[in-house]
Amino acid sequence: MADTTRAEFNPADMPTTPRHHIKYPGANDLVRFASQQFQAMAESIDDNIDQLPAEITDELNTATANAKKWRDEAEGFASSAGNIQDSGVAALIRRAGSDTRGALYGASALFIGDSYTQGFRASSNAARWSTLVAQHFGWSEDNRAVGGSGYSIGGEGNKTFLQQLQEAKAANATPDVIIIAGGRNDGNTTVTNKAAETFDYAHTNWPTARIVCIPALWADYRPISVDAQYRAEDIRTAARDKGVEVIWDSWQWLYNLTGQIHDLGDGNLDMHPNDQGYATVAKWVIQGLEGGPTTINMPRTQLGTYNTSNPGTLCVSIENGMVNVYGDMGANVNVYSGWAFARLPEQARPAIRRFVHGWTASGGTQALIEIKTDGTLTINNIYGTAGRNVGVTPISYPVGR
Repeated sequence: MADTTRAEFNPADMPTTPRHHIKYPGANDLVRFASQQFQAMAESIDDNIDQLPAEITDELNTATANAKKWRDEAEGFASSAGNIQDSGVAALIRRAGSDTRGALYGASALFIGDSYTQGFRASSNAARWSTLVAQHFGWSEDNRAVGGSGYSIGGEGNKTFLQQLQEAKAANATPDVIIIAGGRNDGNTTVTNKAAETFDYAHTNWPTARIVCIPALWADYRPISVDAQYRAEDIRTAARDKGVEVIWDSWQWLYNLTGQIHDLGDGNLDMHPNDQGYATVAKWVIQGLEGGPTTINMPRTQLGTYNTSNPGTLCVSIENGMVNVYGDMGANVNVYSGWAFARLPEQARPAIRRFVHGWTASGGTQALIEIKTDGTLTINNIYGTAGRNVGVTPISYPVGR
């Protein structure tokens, strides 16, 4: 009996490729359903071809987005790593004794000089300025300074600055930094050649060392002497000729700061600093070594009432070691010659008497103003009718001069 069941073609029964699921003719009924199978295969290819660009685009977009994400993350990690590295380096630079700080500033320092560098009158070696500077930079300190010495003058043990260097050489010292501070004891001698000889010796024997000089270091509250100023200029000339760094204006650092000078206990003050004074010297030396200012600065300060004067515009400032005074003060009665109407702060006071043109009677009368070494501004003379005010035309002069 013949089979009357009619087989029907079902495209879902066709085998497919594993990746893109394209149908292809199976082995069964290939002849009977060849047309249908090839049609289904073609249609499945059409369907998958339509889908492939979308899939490829999606994958490309995903890959692009991931790449950007990974790039951003990498940049973030790099930035964080840079910040961490910067912070780490900064911490090592600040940490005394670290290799990083040593590479930047050196690991050892040789100090040459007179009693100021020796630390005379300091309560201990730990309080002298050289030790404070060495601690700041993390240096091992070799202090060869002796009191009374100079470039041309032998101090204790008859050692000049050159002989102090020779002593360090004989001891096989290997400093990264050499600081030569002094010259006050050289008196009125010309020291240019002696200073040049000293600097040459340092360069020859320690060719890689950083050599710094502080000409005629003047850690005194009194104004620098004329001789010492000349010696400082001689030393600076030699230093510049020999390629030696110079820290200038040391005579400003303790000028008129009597509280930072050693008190002898009999009502007299020594020329040497106390511990506070040596700390101030160290601060300025550190600033100089780090490329900072070494001259006194003070913001503009309005001067208040003094000896019955009325406040006006009179003010004082110190800019890069130069004192500037200008402005006016009022009075309740007519001003007169000899009247002191203002007083300057300590470090703004001149080392010698100075005179400046002024006025009274609201500018109608000229006056001569004296600035005394105690800082008082006094009317020295009035050339005409007096008024109830007094003014000072601008005047400038160096601190401690």
